[in-house]
Amino acid sequence: FDVPVIKAQVNEYRLYSGRCTGCGKPHRAVLPAGVPSGQIGPRALALVGVLGTKYHLTQQKTRNLLAQLLGVNFSVGAISQAHGKVAQALKVPVAQAAASLVNASVLHMDETHYPREGSANWVWGVVQPNLVVYSVLPSRARYVIHNLIGHSPKAVVVSDRYAGYAHIDPGQRQVCWAHLLRDFNRIAQRAGQPGRIGHRLLGLGYVLFRWRDQGKTTAAQFEPLQRRLRQALQAGAAQLVCKRTANTCANLLKLWPALWGFITHAGVQPTNNAAEQALRTIVLKRKISGPTRSRRGDEFIARGFSAFETCRRQGRDLFDYLHGAVIAWIDKTAPPSLMPAVIPSG
Repeated sequence: FDVPVIKAQVNEYRLYSGRCTGCGKPHRAVLPAGVPSGQIGPRALALVGVLGTKYHLTQQKTRNLLAQLLGVNFSVGAISQAHGKVAQALKVPVAQAAASLVNASVLHMDETHYPREGSANWVWGVVQPNLVVYSVLPSRARYVIHNLIGHSPKAVVVSDRYAGYAHIDPGQRQVCWAHLLRDFNRIAQRAGQPGRIGHRLLGLGYVLFRWRDQGKTTAAQFEPLQRRLRQALQAGAAQLVCKRTANTCANLLKLWPALWGFITHAGVQPTNNAAEQALRTIVLKRKISGPTRSRRGDEFIARGFSAFETCRRQGRDLFDYLHGAVIAWIDKTAPPSLMPAVIPSG
């Protein structure tokens, strides 16, 4: 096996212009269909988009790779502009995907810090099995959650215990049990009565996952575990040795229905692993590329990774999708959708 010598295809377009000698109106030729303004064509734009998302390359490394493999020498600024064009091509399909979140049945949500130079931004991830939407926003306050999924979402929301989700009815939530195990482990490290209660809670958490692995799914099957867990939380809330332990246990008692959403709602998992795993690729990009420097960079991160993660989950080729989206943006036609295909019944 070997790789042939690759050379970029270079096309020059000369657009003639003039002014009518009769009426004085100016005229200028137009580019052919599928040809963008600027020096980077649609397939090259799609390639830059893939390298910046799926392969986590920085703008400088993307420039260097294109120079070495294709013999084309773009500036880092040209690569940045290409990111902006890819983001514009994805504006409509990502907006359509974001609009569908209010009608979803189950949503996993999480956020991670992703700064822009001079400001603190957050990347929010909203996850369905075959659709992921990222948003880069300047806050992690409650109004952001309202903007993403609406004031009264239809979905069961799976998340951690962050207070921003407190407006959602506990009966319509699932608190992540992986996070709860970490909370219980912290309590178990404390001395005296709080530590003993923490060990009890941690053991009951492990029992929950073991029972799930054994195929237990109904409220009746989990009733003995619920009874023991409630007693442990009540003991933790009542003890006076450690205020932090008491506050954590009291908070969980208030959220009690949200601990058991995986029993009462179909298709709900007891952990928020789906959102945490979806944000992992964003964290890798942040560690490799560092902060963004402009709104254009924020849009590329949000929309580019929405397309990448969604295509990955749907088994679609990211390069083909981005190429189609760029062509549609250039020609001002309807872009390919990111929405999962609906399989006809029967």
